[in-house]
Amino acid sequence: MIDLVNLDSIPYKRSLVIGTLLGDAYSRQQGGKTLSKAEFTIAHCLQQADLVEWKAAEIGRLYGKAVKVNYNLNANRASFHITQSGRLRIIHRWFHRNHTKVVSEKIRFMDHPIGLSMLLCDDGSILKRKKSRSDGSLHYLSPCITIATHGFDEGSVRLLLEWIEIVCGAKGYINPERRLRAGQIMSYPRIRFNVENSRRLWKYVEAWIPQVPSMSAKFSYAIDAFSSD
Repeated sequence: MIDLVNLDSIPYKRSLVIGTLLGDAYSRQQGGKTLSKAEFTIAHCLQQADLVEWKAAEIGRLYGKAVKVNYNLNANRASFHITQSGRLRIIHRWFHRNHTKVVSEKIRFMDHPIGLSMLLCDDGSILKRKKSRSDGSLHYLSPCITIATHGFDEGSVRLLLEWIEIVCGAKGYINPERRLRAGQIMSYPRIRFNVENSRRLWKYVEAWIPQVPSMSAKFSYAIDAFSSD
């Protein structure tokens, strides 16, 4: 049984790092021939600087390091780096193949809800769907959750889907997204959950979404729709 209350536990620490890595974080190995260290870089636009600050404070607390957030107004970017030779290096290796980020069977170690909450903060979105009534007015339907998994191959996405269903019972599916790239239509895997499974997923992560303004705004429709259930 995972201890959800202990925010210094290994499952919490490990899951937070995995969730950020599967999201928008970037990692690489350092140390010359020995490759004994891994550097994690976390960056978001300035509108989500509060999320970057939250991650910097939490990761700094867990690793006992002072983490400095850098603000680049010209690039509209807030970011920080952390380098470590132990767990970060191991997690980097778990989720990279041939210098490409993947989801591996090590996803089973993302066993605390903070991991999925980090992934949703980075790559999740809330679909606010509406329907026209016969009188011309609009009726807003219950929201659906999607996760942008464009950077992963289909095998990785299926492993992620399987793990989400195991940990919280939310069954999703691959909903391909097509985009125009260099004059060609490209198809990218994207995860989508129907209303009932979105509710299950939200109930699993809601207590672990950082209480910062940008995330309150991002998930406001899900909060209104699901948190009162």
